[in-house]
Amino acid sequence: MSGAEEPSQSVRQRRVILRGAAAALRERGTGAGMADIARAAGVGRATVYRHFATREALLTELSQFSADEGVRAVRAALHEGGELRATVVRTTRALLGVGRAYWTLVASGPAEGPSERELAVSGPLVELARRGQREGTFRTDLSAQRLGALHGVLIQGALLYPQLIGDSLDEAAESVTRLYLDGACVAPAGDPKGPTGSVG
Repeated sequence: MSGAEEPSQSVRQRRVILRGAAAALRERGTGAGMADIARAAGVGRATVYRHFATREALLTELSQFSADEGVRAVRAALHEGGELRATVVRTTRALLGVGRAYWTLVASGPAEGPSERELAVSGPLVELARRGQREGTFRTDLSAQRLGALHGVLIQGALLYPQLIGDSLDEAAESVTRLYLDGACVAPAGDPKGPTGSVG
């Protein structure tokens, strides 16, 4: 492989540290320190500090890294193509997998609006909703943006309450997909709340 295709040793080591940081945060919560992160990553503290001068710098990059991992996972799931429902299941499972690894990074409490990272992750879900609308499967009285956002909210709920949705990734993905599609499919003929055109 060329250098452009394969990450350098430094990049690979940063990724190891970032994944170790996510593991330490899952285990110890927000109190995880650099020593905990180094231990989880299987490296020395000096190695961690060589790549990240401060804990804050590490957590900032970890937040972006987790979003990038989510985008990569969901785009890979979409790239496989196939029948719409199977694609929704696969995409949901991919995001649940990444979310379970990095969920401790999600801020608690209401937000004024989605962050740039959240918008990047939700973009592929909006694309999937548009596909469903083009194929005549998804309702059109809600915009693709809203459908994609609702899909993301269901995934977040599954991450918050796995005991209610399903402990295994496959079970959780199926549960979220059923809930999402029941609300996204075209309404039966004669339903007064059926699609009447897109809203913002």
